[in-house]
Amino acid sequence: MVRLSGPRAIPIGRQLFSSTPPLGARIRHVEYGHALDVAGRAVDAGLAWALRGPRSYTGEDTVEITSHGSPVVLETLVQAAIARGAVLAGPGEFTRRAFLNGKLDLVQAEAVLEVIRAESSGALSTAYGQASGRLSERVRVAKEHVVRALAILELGLDFTEEDRQEITPGLAEEHTAQALRLSRSLTETFEACRRRMQGYMVTLVGRPNVGKSTLLNSLLAEERAIVTPIPGTTRDVVEGKVVWAGEAFRLTDTAGIQDTGNLAEQEGVRRTRAAAASADLLLVVLDASARWEPGDDESIALLDRKPGLLVRNKTDLPTLIEIPARYAALPQIEVSALTEQGIAQLQQTILRMIPVPSLRDGTGITRQRHLEQMFITCERLQAAQQLLSDSSPECAAAELREGLLALGAVLGENVEEDVLNRIFSEFCIGK
Repeated sequence: MVRLSGPRAIPIGRQLFSSTPPLGARIRHVEYGHALDVAGRAVDAGLAWALRGPRSYTGEDTVEITSHGSPVVLETLVQAAIARGAVLAGPGEFTRRAFLNGKLDLVQAEAVLEVIRAESSGALSTAYGQASGRLSERVRVAKEHVVRALAILELGLDFTEEDRQEITPGLAEEHTAQALRLSRSLTETFEACRRRMQGYMVTLVGRPNVGKSTLLNSLLAEERAIVTPIPGTTRDVVEGKVVWAGEAFRLTDTAGIQDTGNLAEQEGVRRTRAAAASADLLLVVLDASARWEPGDDESIALLDRKPGLLVRNKTDLPTLIEIPARYAALPQIEVSALTEQGIAQLQQTILRMIPVPSLRDGTGITRQRHLEQMFITCERLQAAQQLLSDSSPECAAAELREGLLALGAVLGENVEEDVLNRIFSEFCIGK
């Protein structure tokens, strides 16, 4: 597809596409015709349609021409358009124009990129919810409370001391508290929503030779990690991605936890602990065909700070392991990574244990820019709340104005040009 947007989109489009009636004569109608090169020669048959602004994605006159998909035809159309006065779009330029023309706020514009990048239906639901304006609506509700609080305070400041006694700050405090509650609730959604977009990290830990690499390969349904009978084969973090029930997961295999004098193995253990600290869920893999060892205790100790479960692997072999009674309360599951017995049950258990956001899709924040502005909002509103309780309405109003600016920045109000450049530079051409 070749897309044109701007005041000359339809005149240029008519020079690129020949149809009866001419392109643009019937707005929002699909026309059949022929794509033309610079010399006006037909090079392909296809479809095209024209949209009049502001009833278009960008808010401007727009033309879209579809051909049979040949790169040569598309390049020919692009060169013909440039020859007739069009210029190549920059990264994200169509979405940027939609934002500048008021068709989208900045949260929705950023969500377009998240829709494109989504790797699971869960991530897509979150991104599309944002693109549909659900997150923007929550920000606007918080903003409206701040505006009302400010209006009450400004009204009071405009009166004399005697008249001001008739205006109580109670309502301003109530609106400030509501805005602060909403803002805090948004900041609290960031971690879980961000994890969902990136993929939940599930890390396999355990002492050497318990079958972590085989289990990783089984869960990924691919030969991602090297598997040998030699203990300590894995010395670095090995990662693979998979989607289960619409949710994306990043599964990581790690070096075996052990006491060792080998420098390479020591570094592997250090990386294992770092990966465990970043994980959303830990799978402590135990060898059901072997006796209990101190390395098993060290592995289970990682569950002190992270949710997880014990995975008793190698159940296709005679069972020798005896899990100490002190670990009886921990969730456990039996599998054989080699024969894949219990793998489906393990997947279902992981799905139940991940911290899926309870909010309606698209009502949480996923970008660092949003989080930073919401933190500023919370700080300013909390300060305003304290100043109101100290009977300092002038200072409280100043803090509320700063909070209002931060909320507006989330939506893209009065945002600086370099911020827009940074955001839209992440887009690909044509979006």
